[in-house]
Amino acid sequence: MALQSFIIKLNDTQMKQHLLLFLIILFSFSHGFSAEKGVKQTVCKGNVSCEGKGLAGIVVTDGTHFSQTDSKGNYSLEVSPSASFIYISSPAGYNVPVENSVPQFYKNLNVSNRSGKINFQLTKSKTDESRHGFVAWADPQIKASEELPLYKEAVADLSNLLKANPQIPFHGIGCGDIVGDNPALFDSTKLTLSETGIPFYQSMGNHDMKYYGRSNETAPAVFEKHFGPAYYSFNKGKIHYVVLNDVFYIGRDYFYIGYLPEQQLAWLEKDLSFVPEGSTVVVTFHIPSALNENDIKTFEYANISGSMTNKKALYELLKPYQAHLISGHLHYTRNIVISPSIYEHIMSSVCGSWWQGPYAEDGTPKGYGVFEADGNQISWYFKSIGHEKDHQLRVYPVGANPEQPGYITANVWNWDPEWKVFWYENDRKMGEMEAYSGLDPETVKSFADKSKLAYKWISARKTDHLFRAKPSSPSAKIRIEAIDRFGKIYHVNL
Repeated sequence: MALQSFIIKLNDTQMKQHLLLFLIILFSFSHGFSAEKGVKQTVCKGNVSCEGKGLAGIVVTDGTHFSQTDSKGNYSLEVSPSASFIYISSPAGYNVPVENSVPQFYKNLNVSNRSGKINFQLTKSKTDESRHGFVAWADPQIKASEELPLYKEAVADLSNLLKANPQIPFHGIGCGDIVGDNPALFDSTKLTLSETGIPFYQSMGNHDMKYYGRSNETAPAVFEKHFGPAYYSFNKGKIHYVVLNDVFYIGRDYFYIGYLPEQQLAWLEKDLSFVPEGSTVVVTFHIPSALNENDIKTFEYANISGSMTNKKALYELLKPYQAHLISGHLHYTRNIVISPSIYEHIMSSVCGSWWQGPYAEDGTPKGYGVFEADGNQISWYFKSIGHEKDHQLRVYPVGANPEQPGYITANVWNWDPEWKVFWYENDRKMGEMEAYSGLDPETVKSFADKSKLAYKWISARKTDHLFRAKPSSPSAKIRIEAIDRFGKIYHVNL
């Protein structure tokens, strides 16, 4: 009634003015809404093929939305306004193009192609991938071009490994910190890695991100320019591989925490929905999900940049699978059985202790992990640069370890709870060595003279993969025998 009275009081001119204003507002609102709606509902179409034949069932994503190709290899994908890439989860039995060691499973989105057609062309694998290998390459962390010759030695070691195993197709997985706050070296590292002849699927480390942006969303920009999306997946043989970015920049100086944003967790949940339960899944990221058993049970602020704060959300998503988590960041080796179906490999660093000597701070030699997949089963070992495959422990005679006078000691760097470390005295088996936590004596010596170190803060770090035994005589003949979880025997005689 009040509205009717108001309208009656208006003359024709006022009525026209108010009606015109109403229409302008309505048009502006509708136009804005339509534009917003149009952006949100941008659809990208394309095809995934091999030798001109479309491939069905290929998963396509923009990092938020998902689609699958039809019987002719065609897809139609809704694209988010914030998306920078469209990419595929490349299928087992096929390869994507590789440029300077970087697999091209992605296409950059721009104004011209956002609503256009984006195609992917794959090639058929030449060998059966049901048995394949991969290397876990953590923390090269090259800070300056002067360190590139040392990096090339590591790459040469890997090339020799690949040449010795020509019957097994390999790929590389990078666990982050490709460079040390020097993105100008990304091109050099890619070019050097290309000499191995295998693709490297990289994850972003805290030293690979863009600092001093205003939020975490700006941090991956430089990494993504060189390596594509910061989280993605692919398939080889019967294994599903996932790469995540758990380095969360907090928008202040160079500070970060270990954390998986909801967008990645939601993406992973959808990605895994295409993977049959019970499958083996390998998940790679830079910052470890956990440091030890206590870190899994209890949150401590002191570990906020050393491990993933919301790790339990990741574990929950991986419950239906047999999962191997592969991380780096810490420059030491630790293997953690998180649950009967989840195992974490914290890989020591390719650079050891920032290219200062032959060891990481826990005494692990400079090196990388070597994994072999046979069907859905995975085995592994640590490859020390410049050493043979069976170099898996370092042993010290009585008197060589100041921390343990009267004892023989051993550093078994890739140890996990399934390993057994026995000792023999004068050819008699004496039983298992006693595990203890301490410093590796050779590493202590290596870092003792700070004048020879470029970084004075480097020092030996306590580790729990040390073992000791007390012989009846310092002159006794000693044999140490380490048996890994796969039954492989390594031994050292003193």
